[in-house]
Amino acid sequence: MSNKPIQGQQGGSARDHLANERTLMAWSRTGIAIIALGFVVARFGLLIRELGHQVPHNHLLPGASTVLGVVIVAAGVAMMALALARFLKIGKAIEANLYHWSPALDIALAVSLLLVGILLAAYLLLTA
Repeated sequence: MSNKPIQGQQGGSARDHLANERTLMAWSRTGIAIIALGFVVARFGLLIRELGHQVPHNHLLPGASTVLGVVIVAAGVAMMALALARFLKIGKAIEANLYHWSPALDIALAVSLLLVGILLAAYLLLTA
């Protein structure tokens, strides 16, 4: 793909702005899903602690799921803030016909999800 700015008539088309808006909505849905995952992970720790009173050999680190859940929620919130900033930046670039393709947020999301997956796998191994 070319990284050259789009040159043309002044102002972006409605089609370009609507595509930008759909992208923001997709990022928002992903952010909500990540926040929900973090909430579930944090609350899962409460269930494990309750079951821990009944199971004598519980090796769970106290509060680990809460900390991990809060980190995941914070990552979801940060991703949504970055998506909003990207939406506004791209909207201005569309209006000026100077849009430059940048995969930075996409790469950040992929890396973040990889890290969350690794952390969750480690957590499951530690609590097994």
